Amino acid sequence: MGTTNPSTTSTRALYLSNWNNMMGVWKAGKLTQLDSSTQGPCLGELHYLGGSLARRDVNQIVEYQGFFRDETNNIKYNQMSNFDCQGWFENGAGNAGILTTNYLTYAGASVQPAMTLSRTYAAPPNQPFFVVGYTLTNPTSAALTFNVLDKVHPNNVVSTETVHGWYDSANNALIADMTASAQLFLFLGALQPVDGYQVGNEADVSATSPTGAAWYSFDASGTLQNNADLTVPDLDLAFNCRVTVAPASSQTIYFYIGVCETQADAESAIAAARASTGDAWFSTTASAYNAWLTNGSSGKRVDFDDDGLNQLFDRALIMIKNVQNPVSGAFCATTNPFAYGYKNWVRDSAITSIALDASGHHAEAESHFRWLASLQGSDGTWKTTYDMWSSAYVSFVEPEYDSIGAFIYGVYRHYTFTADTQFLTDLWPNVKNASDWVLSNIQTNGFGQADFSIWEEQVMGLEHNTYTQTWYVIGLYATQCMAELLGETSLTDWYAGGPASIMTAMQRPSNWYPPGMWNPLSYYNRAVNADNSVQPLIDSSSDVVVALGAVDHESGRASDHISTIVKTLNKQTYGLCRYLGDTFYYTGDWSPGGNEALGPEPSWPQMSMWVAIYEILTGDLATALSRLQWLASITGAGYMPSGEAVSNVTLQPLVSSMCEPLTASSFILAALIYEGQYALGIVPPIYNAGAWKSISVSMTPANDWDQWSNVPYFVGPQTTAAPSATYQIKRVYVANDGSNLYLRVDSAGNQLSAYQQQPLFALRVYSQDFANPNASGTSIGLSGESLRRPMVYMLERDSDSNLFQHWTAAGGAWSQDSSIGGVIAPQWDPMTGRIEAVVPLSSVSSGSPVFASSWTGIMIVLAYFDAGSSSWRDGDSLLLHYRLNTSDQNWIYGNIDL
Repeated sequence: MGTTNPSTTSTRALYLSNWNNMMGVWKAGKLTQLDSSTQGPCLGELHYLGGSLARRDVNQIVEYQGFFRDETNNIKYNQMSNFDCQGWFENGAGNAGILTTNYLTYAGASVQPAMTLSRTYAAPPNQPFFVVGYTLTNPTSAALTFNVLDKVHPNNVVSTETVHGWYDSANNALIADMTASAQLFLFLGALQPVDGYQVGNEADVSATSPTGAAWYSFDASGTLQNNADLTVPDLDLAFNCRVTVAPASSQTIYFYIGVCETQADAESAIAAARASTGDAWFSTTASAYNAWLTNGSSGKRVDFDDDGLNQLFDRALIMIKNVQNPVSGAFCATTNPFAYGYKNWVRDSAITSIALDASGHHAEAESHFRWLASLQGSDGTWKTTYDMWSSAYVSFVEPEYDSIGAFIYGVYRHYTFTADTQFLTDLWPNVKNASDWVLSNIQTNGFGQADFSIWEEQVMGLEHNTYTQTWYVIGLYATQCMAELLGETSLTDWYAGGPASIMTAMQRPSNWYPPGMWNPLSYYNRAVNADNSVQPLIDSSSDVVVALGAVDHESGRASDHISTIVKTLNKQTYGLCRYLGDTFYYTGDWSPGGNEALGPEPSWPQMSMWVAIYEILTGDLATALSRLQWLASITGAGYMPSGEAVSNVTLQPLVSSMCEPLTASSFILAALIYEGQYALGIVPPIYNAGAWKSISVSMTPANDWDQWSNVPYFVGPQTTAAPSATYQIKRVYVANDGSNLYLRVDSAGNQLSAYQQQPLFALRVYSQDFANPNASGTSIGLSGESLRRPMVYMLERDSDSNLFQHWTAAGGAWSQDSSIGGVIAPQWDPMTGRIEAVVPLSSVSSGSPVFASSWTGIMIVLAYFDAGSSSWRDGDSLLLHYRLNTSDQNWIYGNIDL
């Protein structure tokens, strides 16, 4: 298999972090076509994250960039905005984590640079500086001399105050004291001898002035004035270094830059930087990133035959690592600050943390979830965005409640990876608060609270959007799992009501009243509006309902929905637009970079990844792989993850939101799922259920299946008790009429032994008392295993017996008291692994069963005969909180075939 190559479009900005207290933002010059900046490729921002929150969002520099002169040919390349460039993170054994800038063509030059020029950045972890290398490569047959100006312009935020700068000759370093403006100490140093230095006045543009700005002297003569001390409001610090490179050779020169709170700290940082060579610092950085990617035995990597996917996976993680605030745990929603600024979208960042946990980077995920917990409102919700530097609330489109479920899910999955009980204990109050909010805001139509959801389109009004509703369901499933782990089983059962209500509304046809989400044309609508009108838009964000597992990927509805999405919204073969008529990134009013897409309905790579996950789950690996490869092909140069969207005209990523951690995370999750290293869906420990229908069970079960097509079913396995898939429960269908409870149990192994054939199995149906749900029972099963809820009755058929036996719990023990008569014993189809059973309500009731309003626990078990111990054992079980329905009562859904 060949290697998928990325696009040629470079990301316009990347974050750089020392994993401790300093972050920079590399910029490629203009950030979008709307940007009026005249900067060239540079480090455009430098933030110190220690000290006060207010100071963290202060950019300490105007710019830190390099300028060039070809002294051999007397040509200047120092109008840096004329340079095109590409930037990316490396991920090799010797350069992982290094940010590379390659200078490309120089606009307006009759002669392009004779040497290949690059500027690379290393942020050695936990060191108070960045190291910057210029590599000059001479491809010609003669020696060449280039002159490099390395200059930083401090950002004095109080123009009436002065900055004191000086040259430390003993350490070949320049220092700027910005404390008069309540700022910091900025330093710039060289790791090799230099030809000149300058502490200059940016306001002095004379090329010959002793205190003039460094660029003007360098531009005029290729020299600096070597001024060693200056105090002015607008200062610059600079070195120049002449480099002669032999034919067909390369040379690298190194500088370093940092910011500290005190002069003593700055001097200590300078000493630390000088303690190693530039090569050594780059090697140290690469070693740290390689160690981080593997993270002992926890870090997950991918191993595709297409190495482009492997490169993208690693580099996406490195990009995400650098865009996280190492102090607070916040993320910036995109590395390009032009339109979206420095906002942390809670939805996006929660999913990014889910991807970090999935890939084995638990410390970063924990940091973020704890940060989110600290920002939770008293009502259990979050605002849409917060500032990634200061953590302050930033007003944006509200409400967006999809973040609630994503947070809850992420907290649970973090615990499943780490078994960190302290983390679970600490964040359980936040989870409970969020979950209580969801439950208390279930609407009369059954949906969770309406919001503006992922697309933030206020013009559409508040919607019960499929995207947000799905996250409510998955989040509450996760809450149930955590409550069960904490032993709070009454809460587990209580929280089951939320998903049951929402899933019932989701599965309800949209032409009923109140309308549900299922469109009779065989797809899930984008939304039901807050006023109970239907929003029938075919919207690709609705794919998460299948990818996250709220809708079973094996159901007919999942297949129909994905097919409708793909047929309707397909772009570039494997891309998907949001919906037909979408003008965002084209002529839409809020397009972040103006008309970047050059046409309507741009592709959104994240949406393709949710479809890829469905394809993986259903075994269509070839198509899923093609989607992954398509995404790799529209990444930026160097496999930098794209932003939100891709033009269908140019087939290039749109730079105004590039790189986006959320899009990168969707790829990380899909790639891990493709390789079997992660599963998105979770199964709750108990479901609410209830439906009225009579089923005729025959001696030939294969003829009965059509009867079950509209009966609600619930997905397993809920436990890991089974020794093999044969004794795992894939799904349970359940309904009742006035006399009986009807069950269909599907084995995950899709086969079962025939009658009296080995290996033996049994269907066991444990039940509480339908006449008295509070009746005492036992928590120990027939074979001695613990039951997840106390049970009063048990009905059983073994595969080597034709009897349907009845057991009753008394005094903590099980007593066989009768054989069930009047109904057919449970039947099964060995070829499909499906079992049918009719349970007389009289057999699970001490009196008249209560219909319509009472809830009773039933637990369906696939038991097996353990030949090694010559004993029966309970295998997997599925626990239901069942309401006996009346004929006129709404059914309660999980899933449905049709």
